[in-house]
Amino acid sequence: MTRSRTLPVALDRRRFLGGLAGAGAALALTACGVNGSDDDAGKDTAKDGAPGATRQLKTDNGTVTVPENPRRVVATVNYDALMLLDLGLVPVGVPDGTAVPTLMPADSYDKLKDVRTIGAPGTPNAQAIAALKPDLILDQFYKDKTEPLAKIAPVAYFEWGTSGALWHEQVAKIAKAVNREDRLTEARKAYEERVAQVRKTYEKQIASSTWASLSGGQSGKFYLGSPLLTVMRDLGLRIGAGIPADEAGFVEKSYEQLDVLDDCTVLLYVGQFDGSVPPPTRELLGNKLWKGVPAVKAGHAYPVKHYGVCTYSFANGAVDEIEAVLKRL
Repeated sequence: MTRSRTLPVALDRRRFLGGLAGAGAALALTACGVNGSDDDAGKDTAKDGAPGATRQLKTDNGTVTVPENPRRVVATVNYDALMLLDLGLVPVGVPDGTAVPTLMPADSYDKLKDVRTIGAPGTPNAQAIAALKPDLILDQFYKDKTEPLAKIAPVAYFEWGTSGALWHEQVAKIAKAVNREDRLTEARKAYEERVAQVRKTYEKQIASSTWASLSGGQSGKFYLGSPLLTVMRDLGLRIGAGIPADEAGFVEKSYEQLDVLDDCTVLLYVGQFDGSVPPPTRELLGNKLWKGVPAVKAGHAYPVKHYGVCTYSFANGAVDEIEAVLKRL
């Protein structure tokens, strides 16, 4: 798996990794409070371990005693929820605003839309969480806020905002926390096989093109790079000079610097699952300087729904979208 550096600024990282349109956009949350049903939460097909069996788990908040096979898992950030789905486990609780149909595939939305909510990201409602009777609580961003929740259930904290870890490294930590590493192996293998297939089939197109990923920002800014770069590099795509070789996060630029894209023959920008484009990126696409970029003039700028890669399911979706572009080259 390609190794590259991630966002240097934790706030921007959290905004983007939350399934955002771009670095300057605010996540559209539902109203604060708790709601929903947990009728489908906790469902899976894994075998149960011995009742009451526990194990020791190393986390970024120390070694924690957790159930051998957690079943009622609370996700305190939306990334936890999506990663759990990849591992075959529906959480019993998620933050407000996790289930947004424009930000995730329909099957993920269907699994999460009725899961009970536990308060806004960063401000978990302890009473609501306790009512769900979880056997494990996951967190990747809000250590100070989730540490007190250990009175309710074990908290497995894996710092992402400033750790420099890539999405697949975080998925591996979550898989270990819920004892689903076999599921992770299956997902990783399927992804690697798919990548190898596309690399072989479109070898000529890959060799003759140069790519970049980008999203719109606020106040005449745009952002080069995203977690999508890990997939692009795994596919062997040549990345444009505007993105450093070790970068998988954001490189902020102004519209006046759009000429940094002149060496690119293909551009991928953030899209949404309903076919729309987030407002900051829509503003970028309407700018006259954008329309003068060579790849744009040639008709090779494309929206990518799976832009915010955070799981192997998202990564496979990104591969499918990139393959559709390669067919057009």
